[in-house]
Amino acid sequence: MIRFQYLAVLALVAGCAGPVAGEPAVLAQALAPADRAERVADALVMAERAERAQDAAALAQAAARLERLGARPETAADEAALGRWLASLPADAQPMRGRALGPAYRSAALEPGATTQLNQTFLGGRSAQIVLRVSRGPIPKLVVRDQSARQVCKSGADGPVKCRWVPLYTQRHSIEIANTGPKVSEFYIVFD
Repeated sequence: MIRFQYLAVLALVAGCAGPVAGEPAVLAQALAPADRAERVADALVMAERAERAQDAAALAQAAARLERLGARPETAADEAALGRWLASLPADAQPMRGRALGPAYRSAALEPGATTQLNQTFLGGRSAQIVLRVSRGPIPKLVVRDQSARQVCKSGADGPVKCRWVPLYTQRHSIEIANTGPKVSEFYIVFD
């Protein structure tokens, strides 16, 4: 019994630690969905800012993180950007294998006062999460509704935007993003 408890504590500690440079991609798969979505969002913003600043080292670091986390772009523009970022990795970089059904993401920009709506299907009984990270401009507001139009999450423009819930059954959700700020908001949104 004591041995089982010891192993359970070790598993819990290992699950709380995030991936670090050089660790196997298998450990990245063990991340909780909440941790993974936030890490993907942070790496996306880091990659964009590094590319804009022409910081090759930071771009390679962000690209390696994205590859290790197994993020999948949802649009052609995001796929092209990820391709550029992954091309920044050194030729001798160790190949990583990401999670087959890892987080998906997309980039977007909203003019001041603009609103956009996305639809995404989340699996029933599995923790669902949406993380939004701003690369430039004000933080938008986010509201998530299930297919019965019931609000499952709401996030204001006063801090990091993230929503986490467990759908009762697999269903399509409506995600409304509104820029109430005075400038254009450029951001990445991650679904996991």
